[in-house]
Amino acid sequence: MRSILSLTFIFLVSPLFSQIDATISVFPEKDTSAVENKYYTDLTDKLLIKFTNSIKWTKLDITNKNTNQTLKLSPAGSLALGFVVHHKWLGLGFSYGLPSGAGSDSTKGKTKRFDLQLSIYSKRVVVDALYQKYRGFHVANASSISNWPAHNDSIQPQLPGMENYSLGVSAYYIFNHKKFSYRAAYVRNVVQNKSKGSLLVGPFLNIDAASSVDGFVPKSLPIELQDTFDINHFSSTSYGLAVGYTYSLVIAKKIFMNFSIVPGLGVKDLRTSLNGVERASKQGLAARVTYRFALGYEHRWFLLGLTLYGTQGNIEIDNYSFSPGAGMLNLFVAKRFNVIKKRK
Repeated sequence: MRSILSLTFIFLVSPLFSQIDATISVFPEKDTSAVENKYYTDLTDKLLIKFTNSIKWTKLDITNKNTNQTLKLSPAGSLALGFVVHHKWLGLGFSYGLPSGAGSDSTKGKTKRFDLQLSIYSKRVVVDALYQKYRGFHVANASSISNWPAHNDSIQPQLPGMENYSLGVSAYYIFNHKKFSYRAAYVRNVVQNKSKGSLLVGPFLNIDAASSVDGFVPKSLPIELQDTFDINHFSSTSYGLAVGYTYSLVIAKKIFMNFSIVPGLGVKDLRTSLNGVERASKQGLAARVTYRFALGYEHRWFLLGLTLYGTQGNIEIDNYSFSPGAGMLNLFVAKRFNVIKKRK
């Protein structure tokens, strides 16, 4: 019930932000068994406050397999400042996307974005959800597929009307949850005392879509390229099972690192169209990979660290290959506080 109320709150307040990152953590009762104390220490009864500086991205690569040409579409860069608070069963975090500079607007165009990320961490299960809506892209590799100038300060071919949507949900069961804590690496309200890893298995669902009224190739590029990528909309739904591994390395109980990679294989339903007329549709196999990395330093008075999250897909139809991707790099400084309990 508490999880449902928290989710409802986040979706109600999300329209107030141009870019929002929300995290929900749900924890079981504290386990003080000898096994858990030996391998990791639960600190969920302490108040954990993080201040974050994050960079988020989304991208779409379209390859014409007949000509072996790839179109790399990206929005303008995104830098966000925020904070996260964790205590007991709940964690909430918000970040605000800073506006891009005038130089970036002139060379890459303006991007309007909305990001929402939700995570639920229990001792045995990890659930991640990501929703992104971006409007305003540019061709990031124009100089390699045409005679476009390659100078860093040159204006890139832009697609101000292009929109991209991404929705991803995954859930993993942590097999070695008695000795390994996922929260220790990515929440930090648990401390991993000894290096351990675990097999991760679970389902995933991804929905990706992109559209541009004038096509995915700007009119400023050669018409041959416009003919090579003669579509202006695609949508894909893929779902399946992912199997991966995660490992946390602890050095002198002060420095920690975590590596996590979870590839998945499933089925997809893909459609492409041009000006509202369907060009092709296909069902078949779909591949997806999610990766994470964490690095941090545990001090008596504070914590420093970074986390990296990314997901990459590959879907093919006729002579086209689509590779949508998204991710976030997060730097943080944090501190834990003792919470004074009221005496009865």
